[in-house]
Amino acid sequence: MVAYYTEIFFIDNRVRFIALNDGIDIAFGDNEIMPFKSVINEYYARDISKKIRSAYKAQAQKGAYTGPVPPYGYLKNPDNKYHLIPNPDTAPIVKKMFDMAVKVMGTGQIAKAIKNDGVIKPTIYSIKVLGINRRTSYLDDTHWSKTTVSQIIKNRVYLGHTISQKASTISFKNKTRIKCSADDYITVLNTHEPLVEEQDFDLAQKIFKIKKRRNKHDFDNIFVGILKCSDCGAGLSIQFPSNSNGRPFFSYSCNRYRQDSKYCTTHYIRYDDVYNIVLDGIREKQKFVNAHVNELALYAQKLSDKGADLNLKQMHSDLEKAKKRSNELDNLIQKLFEQVAVASITQERFATLTATYEDEQNSLKEKIASLQSKISDKGGDVENIMSFFNLVRKHAEVTELTPEILHEFIDSVVVYQAEGKRLDRTQKVIINFRFIQDNWFIF
Repeated sequence: MVAYYTEIFFIDNRVRFIALNDGIDIAFGDNEIMPFKSVINEYYARDISKKIRSAYKAQAQKGAYTGPVPPYGYLKNPDNKYHLIPNPDTAPIVKKMFDMAVKVMGTGQIAKAIKNDGVIKPTIYSIKVLGINRRTSYLDDTHWSKTTVSQIIKNRVYLGHTISQKASTISFKNKTRIKCSADDYITVLNTHEPLVEEQDFDLAQKIFKIKKRRNKHDFDNIFVGILKCSDCGAGLSIQFPSNSNGRPFFSYSCNRYRQDSKYCTTHYIRYDDVYNIVLDGIREKQKFVNAHVNELALYAQKLSDKGADLNLKQMHSDLEKAKKRSNELDNLIQKLFEQVAVASITQERFATLTATYEDEQNSLKEKIASLQSKISDKGGDVENIMSFFNLVRKHAEVTELTPEILHEFIDSVVVYQAEGKRLDRTQKVIINFRFIQDNWFIF
């Protein structure tokens, strides 16, 4: 709203209120026009608010970072304040945090390790080093919390993407911040240099979703979050140790069955059996890859050539053209807002042009999403095979299972209900590896 100030005068022994902005004498009936002016002023304020929101949205669609504070690990480019560049001071800290997350360290463990290194927490760093005026309630400069660590690990900005429009205000009158739905986020890929590889980022998200609980036996349950029931899909939970010939052992059974036996069956399996099955499965894959390196390389090349035959290059070209046109439309819409603000064009003309441009832009968004999906599908197989090659080279020979190795190699282990009894007992177990499918190894 536009503020209207009044000044008091004493004329003919009567109090006179004069609106300084407009010269309206309220006491002599001139205030009849005030309700109309209030409506006009409110419309004006609402219109300005819409234009500002549209300008920010246009910037977001171009992948510009418009936040006042750069994400921890990045700086604003001195030559372009809307572009992020790695911060040489804090980028290594972010990379170290992702390394610890991949090694199955919890948020509390990571926060403690970073604090012990004497690293200044993000809020204090932005205040003391970057000179940004921010509020903080903690006096301890190195007080890293689990929430801070979790927010960093879950932030896709470290993949090199810009995600905008996460929050908004209720209205131009009420500036209370509210969170937007994830469907309303504006995501622009590959806008700046990433600090973490996508496969490591995905692995960290998977590990963070696993709820690992302490048990009174201090048993390291390395399969937590990995074992799945073949029938109901629930996880298999650890059971208290049983005794066999005086020797205690741990085992697993379907968690849904344990809650209510009418919904599923036991899917019982011993820890030692799962351990040996998975270890043998990983070593078998490693042995196969090492023995057929040349054949697998040719197979990967064949997949790559197949992608080229399917006009992969043309799709890349079409994608770039669509992105370029989308950016041009952003600029055109922005110029329209500027023209209507200075009354260079009429509101009717503005509405017609913006509707036309926005329709074209919506069509381009669908086309861009479709092309990105097709390109990802065609290039994904080759990338996944190479990722598995690199994983095998990283772990030359696996002699024992650790949580880190399990989560790097395995997506899930599906356990079926056992059949038969005692010596005739058989049980099916399927290992779902990351990056690869079994039929990829058939040439």
